[in-house]
Amino acid sequence: MSSVDEVKARSDIVEVIGGYVSLQKAGRYFKAPCPFHNEKTPSFVVYPERQSWHCFGACGTGGDVISFVSRKENLDFVSALRLLADRAGVEIQSSGQSREKIKTLHDANDAAALYFHGLLQNATAARAYIDGRGLDSRAVNDFQIGFAPSGWDGLKNHLSGRGYAESQLVESGLLIEGDHRTYDRFRHRLMFPIRDQRGRVAGFGGRILPNQDDQPPDEGPKYMNTPQTPIFDKGSILYGLDRAKESIRNAGTTVIVEGYMDVIAAHQHGFGNVVASMGTALTDRQATTIQRLGDRIILAMDADEAGSAATLRGVQVVAATSATSATAGTQAKRAPLDLRVLALPVGKDPDELIRADPKAWVAAVDSARPVIDHLLAIVGEGLDLSQPRDRSQLVTEVLPVITEVTDPVLQAHYLQRLSRLARTGEDALRRQFPRPARPAQRRASAIQPEDTAKTPGQPGRQLSAPREEFCLALLFQVPEIANLTADLTDFNEDLFSLSENRELFRRWQKGEPPTEETDQDDPWVLEQYTKVLATRIPVRETSQAEEAFLDCVARLRTARMKFAKEASAMALAEGEAGAQSGQVASIARARLETGESKEADLDIQTDTLASQLLQDMEAGLRFHGQVTEGSFLDSAKPDSNQDTD
Repeated sequence: MSSVDEVKARSDIVEVIGGYVSLQKAGRYFKAPCPFHNEKTPSFVVYPERQSWHCFGACGTGGDVISFVSRKENLDFVSALRLLADRAGVEIQSSGQSREKIKTLHDANDAAALYFHGLLQNATAARAYIDGRGLDSRAVNDFQIGFAPSGWDGLKNHLSGRGYAESQLVESGLLIEGDHRTYDRFRHRLMFPIRDQRGRVAGFGGRILPNQDDQPPDEGPKYMNTPQTPIFDKGSILYGLDRAKESIRNAGTTVIVEGYMDVIAAHQHGFGNVVASMGTALTDRQATTIQRLGDRIILAMDADEAGSAATLRGVQVVAATSATSATAGTQAKRAPLDLRVLALPVGKDPDELIRADPKAWVAAVDSARPVIDHLLAIVGEGLDLSQPRDRSQLVTEVLPVITEVTDPVLQAHYLQRLSRLARTGEDALRRQFPRPARPAQRRASAIQPEDTAKTPGQPGRQLSAPREEFCLALLFQVPEIANLTADLTDFNEDLFSLSENRELFRRWQKGEPPTEETDQDDPWVLEQYTKVLATRIPVRETSQAEEAFLDCVARLRTARMKFAKEASAMALAEGEAGAQSGQVASIARARLETGESKEADLDIQTDTLASQLLQDMEAGLRFHGQVTEGSFLDSAKPDSNQDTD
């Protein structure tokens, strides 16, 4: 969770706004006269579920808790965030402090890697193991393989003597904090530095070495990794990716193996597009990272894994999740993730296969099958498809995987194949797809913009807005798009729901993107900017990027209007009980036609409801006009009738 997200999570919008204005509960929301303009009829609404506010009156805008404080206190984004952080008791380090801490952890790991590597030359057991695995000196040096001695404080004393505090070494995962003292995490192990994509040492993997006469018995698991730290996350990092990324870009293919030795052997024999997941199942974060380099991923699985339907289903779900997150918020389509399975020969791992016969490895990679093709083959092998019960089992095993395929053409292809094998109509199979949400569920969730990602455990809090981030990524990364924006109507910061995205939009307007130099004391904008720049833009031509941008703007605008319309309708519906609906409707229609805002001798409830109904009518007209102007894309384009001379 980012610093901004943490502040929002600890700043309940009802409590914060309630400190400035008197809020009145009205069903699922709170209302009050707008604090930003004079009015008698309350048009300011706060939504606890979504942690947002909106003024349906003269302001016609809304936002999150940060935007409210910013507007009310006349503060910029950073100052408003600092104010809320202080109130919520969130301690936020400055960017300089945060960068210095991260640099220290990387430096400590770099120093440890040098220490381990330097000890390798005289480590008999380690050298014997390396020689036995066929690694040459170049591979050992390229991957900086090292040796951790069997003592309890060798590394600790070495790094302490170079000025590192024990607390820093514990935080980096190099030391373990016991009841009475700290001690080295890795002992009597062959050491593999694990680097991030930028080549910085983020952690280590250590393989325990076979016993020697002068060594203590084996202690601990065969393989041990650095635990979760501020710079090491096993679920997102891939071993060898720093060395493999150029080969992956050139080949368009990543081969994922399980172990460090598999990667090193592959690179030693010229197969540079191989990385390792370090013994864990492929995660959506790893898949998304790799897909930025190439769309094909080949998983080298042993016979047991490749023959497990459960494992293969999990892999396909990861592929679907990755595809969804990679394209969130954009109409610009990218190729679906091409995930394939390389089934290794029984009793062989990639290291052994490559060393024994490199050509056999090439053939195995070339013969890798798409996950669903492989699943159909291995499930079908154990069944007698002339028997109805076995065909039913085939459907049970395979259909859930097909439902996860995001590409409609591919999904239709595999559905046809399953239909033929199971001797069942495609319609019958489609009826077994997961059902969409019921209308009541859709209405309840409609108030959430489509691109909203929510904080776990807090259903209404916005954590990110991928569509907004995609729009900003286009603005910052495709300079030609600036030429389109001058003629766009209502293209302003109100298009964005999150304060951090509004701040980035303001920076773009000023031509002042965040940098480490200008924002060193305020890391929050730079943090979001870095996230935005990491958004993949799946188009190459400027014309395609422009079309994607216009479509994205149209969808953002429509989402905002849709939210305003549904929110005003909800407010109206929850206030109508006991009112004379005919009288309210006639008053609202009169106000809409004449522009008169108030009549004399109306009771407060009728007057309030008439104003709410008027606001609802106006919101409906705006939304209807947006949708019926043309397509989403056409409605975002500049006026085609304007003078072009």
